[in-house]
Amino acid sequence: MRRATAGESTQGQGESMASSKQKATTSGSVRFVLDGEVVTVSDIEPTRTVLNFLREDLGRTGTKEGCAEGDCGACTVVVGELEGDSVRFRAINSCIQFVPTLDGKELITVESLKRPDGTLHPVQQALVDCHGSQCGFCTPGFVMSLFALYKSAPKPSRQEINDAIAGNLCRCTGYRPIVDAAQKMYEYGNGAVKPHEHWMNCSFSSPGDRQLSTSEREMIERLQSIQRRDTLMLSQGTKTYFAPSRAADLAALRDAHPDARILAGGTDVGLWVTKQHKDLNTVIYVGNVADLTRVAVTDRHIEIGAAVSLTDAFAVLVKHYPDLDEMFRRFASPPIRNAGTLGGNIANGSPIGDSMPVLIAVGTSLVLRKGKRTRELPLDEFYVAYQKTALEAGEFVESVRVPLPAS
Repeated sequence: MRRATAGESTQGQGESMASSKQKATTSGSVRFVLDGEVVTVSDIEPTRTVLNFLREDLGRTGTKEGCAEGDCGACTVVVGELEGDSVRFRAINSCIQFVPTLDGKELITVESLKRPDGTLHPVQQALVDCHGSQCGFCTPGFVMSLFALYKSAPKPSRQEINDAIAGNLCRCTGYRPIVDAAQKMYEYGNGAVKPHEHWMNCSFSSPGDRQLSTSEREMIERLQSIQRRDTLMLSQGTKTYFAPSRAADLAALRDAHPDARILAGGTDVGLWVTKQHKDLNTVIYVGNVADLTRVAVTDRHIEIGAAVSLTDAFAVLVKHYPDLDEMFRRFASPPIRNAGTLGGNIANGSPIGDSMPVLIAVGTSLVLRKGKRTRELPLDEFYVAYQKTALEAGEFVESVRVPLPAS
């Protein structure tokens, strides 16, 4: 692994878009931002987890392993992704996230938060002042979940705080001092940004409320510099990883590799690696496919791309089916909902895929694609046996169509 300067050009960025007959494919390296620098990772196993990479390759042992299945939250990190002209921050479980999925994103760990002079981040200082840590093993995960909240919500209610840390378990504190710290963290400064203030120490405000600080602009520019428009391909030994950016390229890859494992959020597939120790020889990651990450509302239905996160899918569904709010709030945890996708929850046919019953009840259908051909199939006809679906060889779920409720 080597560190790359922010001024380096993105591999393949200057290339023109691939034609429908020929995919542009870039081999060899994953690029993401860590501690303000663009990092290039080469020759890495496609299914190496972010947790193991941090602890074993980078020596960042602040991120802990408690369960290796996305349940306890000790491994929580934050990922920043470009969303228009700003960056969106999400807490995820690093124990089941694969390193190549970081391509084009920012990775933030507990070591990233304190300033160069050693000053703690407001989240960390609040936990110290409120005695929010005892044994300390779970503390880094709580810090990162609260950091994601700090960057995304202005003065949250106590219930919103409870929801934000629902994916973090603590057996020592009883949680009360941690919740107290979450309320107190906003007291360290008023969120106003000084011209050279580090972006991490600025609490939530909408882009229209203030000008971006210098460091925020620089971070956005770095992320923009590593966005790719081609297909990333990694290969190590017998394992190959593809990450297309266009639906046409995904369809071509799926047709060429019908036995490949489709990967989106990794909240199910990740456990196949960490718990079942499966070797996934060919993986096609769909999280970068723009067409699969869109949501559209027509006069008849809600069209949710298969790679839209559960967090975003549930948000739009609750607007039209408000009675589902309580169910979705109890669905998994914020880090799982932030990474997991509605399409993946459906397509894997897992017995713990809790979205299916209610989606079947409201008459949901799926848009399935193979090559250039698409077909629509009612969700209640998608499952033909235990963990078996009606997908043809080379076919994949492109989107989920949920009918609008009758007025």
